[in-house]
Amino acid sequence: MGDAYIEVTGENLSECFKGSAVGLLRLVYDLRKVELKESVNVEINGFDLQNLLYKWLEFLIIKLTAEKFAAGYFNIEVNKEKISLKGTIYGEKYLPKKHGFKTEVKGITYHLMEINYQEKCKLRFLVDL
Repeated sequence: MGDAYIEVTGENLSECFKGSAVGLLRLVYDLRKVELKESVNVEINGFDLQNLLYKWLEFLIIKLTAEKFAAGYFNIEVNKEKISLKGTIYGEKYLPKKHGFKTEVKGITYHLMEINYQEKCKLRFLVDL
């Protein structure tokens, strides 16, 4: 039992949110083994950017745990004025024998979450394992 503290950098918020998905899901399975056979549209709104990040990561956890969807590629855009995320994720049915299983993610927490996006973007978040 424990936590993972993930830091992501990018040129903008969209890149950081894509990187947050990669950082989160790499804790669970091998993203390199995911084939991009299926697509899922996503549209999320938040009341602030931390809430949007929380909802985005929670969406990915639910897709994996409840729907057994292994995401491998993220074509998303974050609109900081509307505090929204919209796009498509690509992947396939999650199969532990194919994709592996590293650790179980229990959830995301607001504790220690940071989002900085002045010239470039840097975000940090804590994952409860």
